[in-house]
Amino acid sequence: MRWTPKEPKCEKCNLPMGSQSIKGNSWKVRNIEKYTCSNCHSVQVFPRYADIQKIAETRTGRCSEWSMLFGAMLNSLSIKTRIVHDYLDHCWNESLLNGKWIHVDSTLEYPISFNHPYYYEQNWGKKYRYVLAFSSNSLEDVTKRYTQQWDLVQQRRKNSARSEKEYVDIYSRI
Repeated sequence: MRWTPKEPKCEKCNLPMGSQSIKGNSWKVRNIEKYTCSNCHSVQVFPRYADIQKIAETRTGRCSEWSMLFGAMLNSLSIKTRIVHDYLDHCWNESLLNGKWIHVDSTLEYPISFNHPYYYEQNWGKKYRYVLAFSSNSLEDVTKRYTQQWDLVQQRRKNSARSEKEYVDIYSRI
């Protein structure tokens, strides 16, 4: 897999490109990011696929594509795996190993990628409200597993304009 940058530079001019997000028309294409250079007007298009086969064919993406493909690979090996989303800007996987859900992030290098659930809070400064784990038939609030500051998370939830119901509604639209 090749990482797709959030703010690509023009391949011709090496200048930052303006972006436009276009809503996808099916579950196979979640949305399309279109980047245009203001100098030479070249265009780069990044379709955000949810279709595992398309992700495998294009071999490019960000954490959501990586976690969908990695999860599918592990599930195909009979390792029960689900996607975890922090609703800030990152997602990863959890795999059921010896009866326990374990943090696994295919975008990080080993050993940080395996069983380091506090990594994002400690090293990226994450300030969670909700971290949700989901598979084709389940949704679970796993925030407590990824924070060492549960009291602050609860306070953010209380102060937040979004209720838990709104997060479930967001999930149902994905």
